[in-house]
Amino acid sequence: MSWWMGAGLGFLRGGPFGAVVGGVTEHFIGKKIQKKLQKCLPGINNKSDFITCLVIILSRVGSVNGALTQNQIKIVHKFFQKNLSFVAADFKAIDPLILEVQNKKPDIEKFVEEYKKSCKDNYNLLLVALCYQITLIEKSLDEGTEKMLKSIVLLLGLSYEQHNEIRMKYFLSPLKTAYHVLEISSDASNDEIKKAYRNLISTCHPDRVANEGDAAIEAAHLKFLEIQEAYQELESIRKV
Repeated sequence: MSWWMGAGLGFLRGGPFGAVVGGVTEHFIGKKIQKKLQKCLPGINNKSDFITCLVIILSRVGSVNGALTQNQIKIVHKFFQKNLSFVAADFKAIDPLILEVQNKKPDIEKFVEEYKKSCKDNYNLLLVALCYQITLIEKSLDEGTEKMLKSIVLLLGLSYEQHNEIRMKYFLSPLKTAYHVLEISSDASNDEIKKAYRNLISTCHPDRVANEGDAAIEAAHLKFLEIQEAYQELESIRKV
């Protein structure tokens, strides 16, 4: 068990959340669960961390707009029943964690990082697909949830193309990515990104439509902000 997954979660001090996480992790260290996981989902480095992080991430995505519904909880249960033959005793271990996540709403960045490590990037696409399932079961894919899903995909190191392939499986429209906004391909060099940004910022600056009325100025301003946000996103990802 990695040091941070026990009761003393450094970034969640002062509450019961770390203890709940530690309890879940302890439950799934048993040899029986470990063997099931190895058989059904091979290629996982730290099995107890994998289970715990998966539950936390799915619960956090599902609770963006409030408490998880029974249908959303069933998505989590169904995955573990199908892949690990979970029984009632196992759900008694993870259900308190689901409840604690929806109440505490922790940042999930560290949990996504540990998920990646636990499965050695073998099940990153699976995580994103499950995130969409738990969201779409209640048709709650709003702006806030979209933002969290996009953040998870970036933390997992998946490409926009991989993300859109998953969205297409659920009959969702492709994401408008930062590359689309800057009118460049995803394999553009850092210099090409900078050049595209400078050109668009100059072309779309609100000052260019200062004499065309409030509507034109407002539209130019929104486009200008969109271009800036797209560049900042790529600047963060690509270290432009």
